[in-house]
Amino acid sequence: MSDDFDQAWLDGIPDVRGYADSELPRYANNYDREGNRRQYLIAEGEPLEIVPFLEPEEHLDIVFLAPAYHEFRRAPRPFREALVGVALQGPLRTITGRDRIIPHSHPAKVAERFVRPGWIAFFSEEDVQDGEALGRYIASLRAVAVLTRGYNGATLFDSDGSERHFDAIPARLVEPTGAGDCFASAFMFRLAETEELESAMQFALAAGSLAVEGHGLAGIPTREEIEARMTREAP
Repeated sequence: MSDDFDQAWLDGIPDVRGYADSELPRYANNYDREGNRRQYLIAEGEPLEIVPFLEPEEHLDIVFLAPAYHEFRRAPRPFREALVGVALQGPLRTITGRDRIIPHSHPAKVAERFVRPGWIAFFSEEDVQDGEALGRYIASLRAVAVLTRGYNGATLFDSDGSERHFDAIPARLVEPTGAGDCFASAFMFRLAETEELESAMQFALAAGSLAVEGHGLAGIPTREEIEARMTREAP
């Protein structure tokens, strides 16, 4: 991680393992007036190996895998008893000859390598040419897919074949970078608490709406802020 990274953001996390900037993928993001992003790959980063680090008697409640690009080629073996989510944004990226990020031409093959039955898969409309088709395919793998659509909300594709759209919560756009990761993390946290997909979606939408209203890490909301926004938006 960068030398100027504020370590205070990691307070309370017992095991943090950092990597040098040169080992990780890096991007340049350009936004137009409507908030549409044009993204370029600056550095591909080095391959990372996911290795087990728990003692045999320990377990994880939540696992969230979020490769930024192609640091590993497929998801690791299943984690026992854990609720597992995977952000497909990085694996679904490929580049043009000028290093501009474009959607992968075979998203279903990416899903097959990174999604396991019972997992939650997250991706956005920016990541694919046909988000609904990918969402239905992931559901056919006996997983749950969440397609985020910016100010148009999000659509959930359940493993039982059902689909449901959720409207976005209005927000004052300042900086959209990182909102998807904030959404997915909030979703996983709430789902672990409630075991209810609808509750997880509402909590995640509130978190995502707050995340775009600040710059960088300052946009990450607290639990109290998320619940306050949910209360404000309740009919």
